[in-house]
Amino acid sequence: MALYAGIFPAELTTLRSVGLIAAVAIVAFAVARRRSLRNADVLILLTAGLGLAIVAGTEITDKLLSTFSFEKGNGGRILGLAVFAIFVLFVLILRALSQAARNSRQLSAVLEGLAWEEFRQAGLPERFRDKVAIVVPAYNEAENIGYVLDRMPQRVCGVEAAVLVVDDGSRDGTGDVAAEHGAVVARHVINRGGGAALRTGYRLMVESGAEVVVTLDADGQHLPSEMERLVKPVLDGEVDVAHGSRVLGHADRNHFARELGIVFFNRLVSTITRTRVSDCSNGYRAVRTTVLPQLVLRQEQFHTSEFMIEAIKRGVPAKEIPITVERRLHGHSKKPAVVRYGLGFANAIVRTWLR
Repeated sequence: MALYAGIFPAELTTLRSVGLIAAVAIVAFAVARRRSLRNADVLILLTAGLGLAIVAGTEITDKLLSTFSFEKGNGGRILGLAVFAIFVLFVLILRALSQAARNSRQLSAVLEGLAWEEFRQAGLPERFRDKVAIVVPAYNEAENIGYVLDRMPQRVCGVEAAVLVVDDGSRDGTGDVAAEHGAVVARHVINRGGGAALRTGYRLMVESGAEVVVTLDADGQHLPSEMERLVKPVLDGEVDVAHGSRVLGHADRNHFARELGIVFFNRLVSTITRTRVSDCSNGYRAVRTTVLPQLVLRQEQFHTSEFMIEAIKRGVPAKEIPITVERRLHGHSKKPAVVRYGLGFANAIVRTWLR
């Protein structure tokens, strides 16, 4: 009886009763939905129900809190429970973030696989074999894509070129306009971001056996007439990657905050990589196709710095080439607001360098 009295409360208060009822409800829900929930989710619910039952129906929690100097009176026990609850919540948040990242990678893999299967069944890989492949990611760029495609070169440095537009879930007929202007079109059924579109384009070109892959924007900011500057050092064997640089070349003036951000992030990337980088946010580049499988590319949106840092970390020979960046032809930029863009860009740089 003494042991019983030491474990179970002498009085079952209203608060304890509510806690026990909630615990029973959580366990009942987990058992009833066990066929539709994943095993891990059922286990979490059962653990939560059992934990709540222990807290509400026994004195074990009080003894545990006393061990950590959370004594009765003056809200000490409430504070102790809050501390433990925050710790449990932190663990659950980490699990949710990990699960979300895993789901995102799986979704990207599915989209890439669907695009490749459609591409292969249409017999399109042969159109890019041993050629300079020009990959253009595009999202709602129907106003601009035709103008850009009409200025694509037929040959680059004497090598035949072919154009692939990756339509990243556009809703304005971007893919149809691209096809009308002679480009091969690969499609994402939903919008995933420029980085995801480029990953799909890279995979298709690796599988197709293209010699060099050139990437540029669909909004008219990059000039197809400058493509030879990027491709020549790659074809000549001087480097494996040629990055375009508006700092070494020319760019129309942007918002002051974005100009300041470019300077800051260039210095940040230069510092952490110990490599002089003049333009880490430029997507106009040429890369030898055999290099692409070496790079770990995961960013959905802030992909330009990720590619550059990955190439540096892998020891891929690279150089920056002066290019021109003009204002977009029509419409508005798909980039988020300045603060959000800066935070996302910084996150991409740090995560790429640390992994």
